[in-house]
Amino acid sequence: MTKQPTRLVFLCALLGFGMQAKAWSADDRVCTKHILAPGYPRLAWQAQVTGTVDVEVAADGSVRSAVGSGALNLLNHAAEENVRQWIFCSTAEGFKQKVAYVCRLEGRREDEQPPPTVVSFDLPDRVEVVSHPPAPHGY
Repeated sequence: MTKQPTRLVFLCALLGFGMQAKAWSADDRVCTKHILAPGYPRLAWQAQVTGTVDVEVAADGSVRSAVGSGALNLLNHAAEENVRQWIFCSTAEGFKQKVAYVCRLEGRREDEQPPPTVVSFDLPDRVEVVSHPPAPHGY
């Protein structure tokens, strides 16, 4: 029997919201035990940077290494720092897992610095971070 990934949706007004979660991948080899919800990096939000970061994780429970690619360094580094705080469980001794972080801006423009961020998890391999774009400022 294959377990389905768990989808969790949060409204995260502050960075650093941690939670315990146990969600198995489709092949029952990798699961997450502890995750930390990411926020939209403030400088990336102000510059309206969006993108998808693919983070290659090597772990044996705790994350031994995380390397992000596919987006600007602002997003790559934020995703790497976030996933380093996760704890995985696995039936395999040492494993590699890819986690895709999708960062996008949508909806009405906000003056708030930065507005609340909605984070969706499709564990163990996908995180979506969505925020409203910043309001344009005159020169």
